[in-house]
Amino acid sequence: NVSPQTHPTHAHARARSLTRSALMMKKMSLSSSSSSSLARPQRSGVGFGSPSPSSSRRRDAARVFAGRRRNRAAAVGSKERQERKAASLGAQQQPKLDKLVAGGDGPKEATLLIDCPDAKGVVAASASMLYGQGCNILETDQHAQPDAGLFFQRVHFDYTECYLGSGEAAMTGLEAAIESVASRFDMKWSISYANKLKRMAVLVSKFDHCLYDILLRQKSGELRCDIPLIISNHDTLSHVGEQFGIPFHHLPMADLPPEATADQKMAAKLAQEAEIEGLLEDYDVDVVVLARYMQVLSDEFCQRHEAHTINIHHSFLPAFEGGRPYHRAYDRGVKIIGATAHYITADLDAGPIIDQDVIRISHRDSVADMIQKGRNLERSVLSR
Repeated sequence: NVSPQTHPTHAHARARSLTRSALMMKKMSLSSSSSSSLARPQRSGVGFGSPSPSSSRRRDAARVFAGRRRNRAAAVGSKERQERKAASLGAQQQPKLDKLVAGGDGPKEATLLIDCPDAKGVVAASASMLYGQGCNILETDQHAQPDAGLFFQRVHFDYTECYLGSGEAAMTGLEAAIESVASRFDMKWSISYANKLKRMAVLVSKFDHCLYDILLRQKSGELRCDIPLIISNHDTLSHVGEQFGIPFHHLPMADLPPEATADQKMAAKLAQEAEIEGLLEDYDVDVVVLARYMQVLSDEFCQRHEAHTINIHHSFLPAFEGGRPYHRAYDRGVKIIGATAHYITADLDAGPIIDQDVIRISHRDSVADMIQKGRNLERSVLSR
């Protein structure tokens, strides 16, 4: 006997009934979930649950306000950073400013003159030495003489930012550095500082055109130097010294009799030159200019002062050296006359030439015309 609940036909019918009930419940569940999701308010978009226009304006205003606060904070921070940076840079630059103030107004400049046997590396060594001292080269000029095996260099440099400063101690250190290079290349060297004006003595006789030109250029500032004295073997131009407020020293040649011997004349010359040298030492003179000083200096005087004494000669050297060149030029019928500035040597009018110039003349020009035209040349050449 089979129970109705366990009969196969009844079991299958019950299973089908349960399956239909489960499917219906699942559909009901899905329908309920979909309805609840539609019922929830939306966070964005247009339609049900969208924010109202007033709430959007409030949020926009809040964003703008927050952006302004951030901009103000960034601006304040940027300003503070700039102030801190400026203070830092000022602290870094202060030593340099102190150095400039301590060194006086304007840049500190100097000129180095070098004379040595020609060799490789001289220019590199001098430039590296100056760079190592913190100097800045402004201008350099060099010349080699292969025949003589010599090398010459002139270096103009600025030592405003010298690592040792710009005082006396710095100059001592700089000159020690120059000497270390000089010893390697067997150099002769000298240095002059632009802030220390050269003290120049002017020697004249009776012609005043070169003397006046020098004094006027110095007074106007065109010629940067000090002129502490004028020396002459005549008192003809003493009034010029008074005009410019410069001491005028009259040192005449001894009045010897016509029968005086050559030794007596030389002794008188040496005595007068000793007085000149005494004044040069007393006035701490750096440069001597012979502005038509019509005396032949002794060999000894020339040898002691040849490196810093300049003469103006009234001819286009090497033509017509010595006295009365215009008269001799006139006698020869030349068509060009000139003037020459040169350093003195024991050989008369044969020292190293510094500058020259010429002017044309003709047979119509007298000696007086030549002298007048030559004076203009003498002034311009000597001033250069």
